[in-house]
Amino acid sequence: MSGTALIILLFGMMLVMIFIGVPVAFSVGISAMTALAIEGIPMTQLITKMFGGVDSFTVLAIPFYILVGSVMNSGELTAKLVKFADSLVGHVRGGLAHVNVLASMFFAGISGSSTADSASIGSMLVPAMEKEGYDIKFSAAITAASSSIGPIIPPSIMMVLYGSLTGVSVGSLFLGGVGPGILLGVFQMIWTMIVLPKVYHPATEVQKKFSLKNVWSSFLFSFPVLVIPLIIVASIVGGVCTATEAGVLASAYSIIISLFLYKTITWKQMPAILLDAAKSTGIVLFLMSTAAVFGNVLTLLHFPAMCVEFLQSLTTNPTIMLFIVIGFLFILGFFIDGTAIMIMFVPVLEEIALAMNYDPIFFGVIVTVSILIGGITPPVGVLLFVNAKIAKISMDDMIRGIWPFVVVMLLLVVVCALCPPIITFIPNALM
Repeated sequence: MSGTALIILLFGMMLVMIFIGVPVAFSVGISAMTALAIEGIPMTQLITKMFGGVDSFTVLAIPFYILVGSVMNSGELTAKLVKFADSLVGHVRGGLAHVNVLASMFFAGISGSSTADSASIGSMLVPAMEKEGYDIKFSAAITAASSSIGPIIPPSIMMVLYGSLTGVSVGSLFLGGVGPGILLGVFQMIWTMIVLPKVYHPATEVQKKFSLKNVWSSFLFSFPVLVIPLIIVASIVGGVCTATEAGVLASAYSIIISLFLYKTITWKQMPAILLDAAKSTGIVLFLMSTAAVFGNVLTLLHFPAMCVEFLQSLTTNPTIMLFIVIGFLFILGFFIDGTAIMIMFVPVLEEIALAMNYDPIFFGVIVTVSILIGGITPPVGVLLFVNAKIAKISMDDMIRGIWPFVVVMLLLVVVCALCPPIITFIPNALM
């Protein structure tokens, strides 16, 4: 079978299995295994490549950032972030929607996982927003959309993965995500203000008053939690820790403050928290390992070189090429999980980045944010399923509510693509 025909078979099998409900990790792995069998490659290579796909010191950071998220949820640390966010913007009309976005931005600086953000903040704020008079579809949609900030503002599990695949500095990628992450939060708040009259109909509107005293007391109460991202970023920028070691430091710190300062978890709960983090890690790493085999098969079939050659035949303009890449990743996000997209296609895209002389930090952040849009697009967007379940609404209702926020994320990518300093200014200044 020719290489082109095998590539078509590889992607065709994967997409068919995803559409009929086979888990993404198995869809990717079975497709890759079939290609290996057709090529006559021993199946022992499957295990070797799966192990090699996660055998990295940089990837070791992922379990620790997941553990931070598990501690945040179990230790009720999220409630402290929500309280501080409420003291800052809760007095604005429709303030609870802004609290949702701001709390997600705070949470993003601690966990780096959009799913953990949705599960934690959504379970608190979606019912509260519905009770206050917000349209339930909007409440679920804004929670899903604001959760997508999680892997943009440092730390970011997706950026750890990108760094492990390309060799780009994870610390620089973290810093590159600060500007886009904050800007996305601002864009979402602006859209909320525009659409508020249509989605917010309180029975009795109680206007809160802004109080510096309340802000200060909430800040002091939540400061031990808010300092976690500072610990991570400062230790990396200062050269004290790698991204992986910073993850260990953050997870240890979050456990200590939950056990001894806030006393919201006990030693008896620790095994359950560790088990929860282990299960989540297992899901991520299994997908990474099967996607690594898929990516190796694509390399074996010269798919990266074919893509670079094809795209360069379309245009030699770097800006147009960048928008082609963004559009390509956006379309892929409708069908494939973001982690799988990154492992399978980032090595291909890296070849394009080198050919076009893109700044590696700029290109890495653009690719990461473009991939993250898939988390809120049907039919495989995981954040849609999480928040539809929390809000107890159908997927049809969830999908109808999410499209404006998809447009907002696309707008962010376009703005960042046209104005690179949004991404590169902080890394260039500090690294």
